Amino acid sequence: MNSYKIFQIEVTKSYGMRDWKENLKTCLMQAGVDGKPTTFLFVDTQIINEQFLEDINNVLNAGDVAGLYKAEDFEGITQVGKNECIRKGLAITKMNMFSFYVQRVKDNIHCVLAMSPLDRRFTTRLRMFPSLINCCTIDWFTNWPAEALYNVAKGAFSDETMQLGDDEEACVEMCKDMHMSVEKISVDFLNELRR
Repeated sequence: MNSYKIFQIEVTKSYGMRDWKENLKTCLMQAGVDGKPTTFLFVDTQIINEQFLEDINNVLNAGDVAGLYKAEDFEGITQVGKNECIRKGLAITKMNMFSFYVQRVKDNIHCVLAMSPLDRRFTTRLRMFPSLINCCTIDWFTNWPAEALYNVAKGAFSDETMQLGDDEEACVEMCKDMHMSVEKISVDFLNELRR
């Protein structure tokens, strides 16, 4: 990723869906038509419309967003696809040419989504847009402090449907300890096996 060209949108007060679609198209065509390895960096503070995540979900899942391209955009897409069809000895059809373009997008684009798990909308977004989990590798960049782990477990186990009674405190402590021990063992594993 170090040699990838970075692409990031710049949200202003007047930024809307038209700007988003144009930026997304530019990014995908940079990866697909120009063949440039591209990192699309997107931060949750840039989500001013949930449709942004729907489009990202489609890019992650299929490498394309339906209805994104205008007639004039297909000239570059057709050229890339035509060359690939000729090279592989396939029929030069619109479907084959577009398939090669989409494959080239998938090969050249790398989406980096930076989201805070503290935002209440985070879990809702993960449920609504499954590719954010299924098509991504999730990296937690900061360790959670023991107090935060304790509070999250306490909140989860205080649900009345759990009915843990006197065992609730022990379960909360166990969850906190499991998370902290996994962090420690992961560091030991890295030091010993370099993995």
